[in-house]
Amino acid sequence: MGPPTFATSACSCSKCALSDDRCALRIAARAAVAKIAGRMQRLETIGWWFHDLAPSSLPRPQRLVTKWSESDRALVLSYLRSGTPLVDYPEPSYCRFECGEEAMGSRDLTDGAFVWPEGLAHYVERHDVKLPEHFLQHVRERQGVIAPFRAPKPRFGLYDRSAWERWGREQGASIDLGAFVVPDQDSRERIEQELGNVIYDEIVLCCADTREVVLAVGGSVLEVRQLRAGGAAPRRLAGWDDWPAFLAAHKRAAPALPEKKGGGMTMDAFLASMRKKHGLDDDPK
Repeated sequence: MGPPTFATSACSCSKCALSDDRCALRIAARAAVAKIAGRMQRLETIGWWFHDLAPSSLPRPQRLVTKWSESDRALVLSYLRSGTPLVDYPEPSYCRFECGEEAMGSRDLTDGAFVWPEGLAHYVERHDVKLPEHFLQHVRERQGVIAPFRAPKPRFGLYDRSAWERWGREQGASIDLGAFVVPDQDSRERIEQELGNVIYDEIVLCCADTREVVLAVGGSVLEVRQLRAGGAAPRRLAGWDDWPAFLAAHKRAAPALPEKKGGGMTMDAFLASMRKKHGLDDDPK
């Protein structure tokens, strides 16, 4: 692919009659943008996993088990273990397969292009978890050796997990949460009050439309409970493997949204009306 081309219409800077690709001001502006973009280096994340108590769009490693060729596995393991430490966390990670392995590490490692948790090698070696093909090709081209590089300084926005999440969805390894979301602190406090004497370990998700909450109630067991007088009886799920079937039934049972009339309302107005409807408005006093 050749270098990018630019339109040759009259210059949009309005300072001259030159074409866009000949105007010194426009050329300087494009160079400045390119320079800033070059400074804003981002690292592509791999090996970030769904957390049972903090559900997200990250993939579940249990759905990524594959058969590795021994040559690729050896190359990848060597590469992953030779990454440069980038960030240290106060607590070590844990194996999502619950295999009992405790030496999962507490650091992020990088090669200057990708970043991964220190324990990723464990998933490849012990549980045959596959990784994106473009990362494998990256490792093969370097014959499993990380070339010298200057590690970036940790900063907000350095990690880019969009490609990892997209790949997880393509592999069918991510969970659709539907209309359920992780509650913020204010919502969590309100839910705690409404639950009263209900015994649970953690509030995991909530759905404002149906006033339902998902609770962790011991081990991997989840309980879906409706915070409404005369609501549906609590339903238990053995774990997240049962979630897709539950969500499919939940979507089928959900009432149809009312048809829009007129110009509709803004998102802020809609959210405010939903909070009022379900009694979720905070009293500033």
